[in-house]
This record gives sequence, C-alpha cells and structure tokens, in this order.
Amino acid sequence: MISTKLRRKIIIAGPCGAETKEQIEDSVREAKNLQVDFLRVNLWKPRTKPGFEGLQKEGLELMIAAAKAGITPGTEVIMPQHAKLVIKHVLAATKNGKVLIWIGARNQNHFIQREISKIASKNNRVILMVKNQIWHNEKHWEGIVEHIMSGGIKKENLLLCHRGFAPIGENPNGYRNVPDFDMAMRIKEKTGIPMIFDPSHTGGSIEKVFKISQEADNFDFDGYMVEVHPNPKQALSDADQQLTWTQFKLLLKDLYNRRVEKTKSPDKFLSKIIYEKIVN
Repeated sequence: MISTKLRRKIIIAGPCGAETKEQIEDSVREAKNLQVDFLRVNLWKPRTKPGFEGLQKEGLELMIAAAKAGITPGTEVIMPQHAKLVIKHVLAATKNGKVLIWIGARNQNHFIQREISKIASKNNRVILMVKNQIWHNEKHWEGIVEHIMSGGIKKENLLLCHRGFAPIGENPNGYRNVPDFDMAMRIKEKTGIPMIFDPSHTGGSIEKVFKISQEADNFDFDGYMVEVHPNPKQALSDADQQLTWTQFKLLLKDLYNRRVEKTKSPDKFLSKIIYEKIVN
C-alpha cells in the first residue's frame, strides 16, 4: 500500500487538533483542493500540562464527514480502544476509503504499541504511523519499530515519523525539538519503512517550520506532516506553530521549487497540477 520507492512526497496536513465542524469543513475543502494525502482530524491530544485534550469520542463525526467527503482522515490514538473506535466507524463510512492512525512520541508503553499494531493489522485499509520517542536514543527508536512489527502489521501499511527530540544541551536554532536527520535516515534504511518529517513539532514556530523544512529537504524523507489551521490565532493547542492554508501553500511552493532546482524532476515532490494550484 505504501512503497519506499515513492514518485512524490506523502503530504499530511491539518489542524493540531479537531475543534469544530466549521474548522474541519474548511480544512477538508483546502486539503482536497491541494490533493493532500491525509488530513489531520486529531481527536486525542496528550498535553505537557493540562489543557485542551481533544474532542475525543465526540469528534468521530468529524472524521466520518471527512472520509465521506473523499479525503483520508488521520488521528493520534492513545489507547487500543481508541484505535478500535476510529477504525470501526471511519471505515464503515466509505466502501474503499482508508484511515490513518498514529502513535505519538509520548506513548512509549510497548504493550500498548503492540496491541495497537495488532488492531491495525486486521484491516488493510488502515495506515499506522509511528513517531520517535521524546528522548534522543537510536536503540530505543529501533525497539519501537520492532515492537510495532511484532504486532503483525505489514510494512506496506506502516509509516515512521521523525518529530525531533527534546532539547538537552545545545540548541542554537531554538527549535522546539531538535532533529537528528542522520539518525532518521539510518532508521529508514535499517527498517525499509517510509520516513515522514514533522516540521511543526520540530520547529515550534511558523518561521522555524519553514526553516527546518528546508533543512529536511536535504535528506531522503518520504513526506511531510504539517500542522495547518484555518485560523491559527484561535487554535486551542499549539497555536504558534500552525500555518494558515495560505502559508502552507507557500511552504509547498518553496519545497517544490527547491526540488526542481536540485533534481530537475518536479514529480519527485508534487505533480504539476498541484503546483499550479499553489501558484494560483
């Protein structure tokens, strides 16, 4: 279902967390226009400190609506029952549609990781994405993938995501989380699983999302996961790092142009059709 020999990048975009019907309707419209592969309709939000923790079960209708509109929705899941709930209801809404679920950086219980993998493996229309842990440790990151694989999911239904590590010591660029691009590439090579980059949680601000995306483009990432909100100033979580859809188009245009300049092969990033929509 997902090949490591991709002709173009996988694009995952949408709000940090699903908040309202109007917010998701706007996001569906924008994402469809740009042919985004997966739309964030995130229902569960683990927080460093107490705050908005997502619509949770009450937000399922928003994921269902996105699926019915013809776009693949995605959400982080914290517990196995979350995965079961999302898969059951979202896939029932469409005949051939898919759903993306992911395990976040804070979710480091390998029993839970493995159980979510088992649940995802039962339906070929489910894509499971796994983010690296918060602390900087390559052996642990490898272990996460091994636990996930032991749950039975096929590699073609699996994505990995690099979202940086909690800064300890030097952080000259002031990133929210510090990337280790070389480690991400080693993990990709060892596992043979596509690696997505998350510039939002790594950068931590709009300016730094652009900056770190350009840095990441020097490496062989298979796509990007970007937080995009119709009105970031009103966002209930991570407002500082969420782009508007207009800013997101500028980011795509910038990455597209860099890719064309470097490879002379624009279809390695985005199709010409999408580029024309970005420009216009």
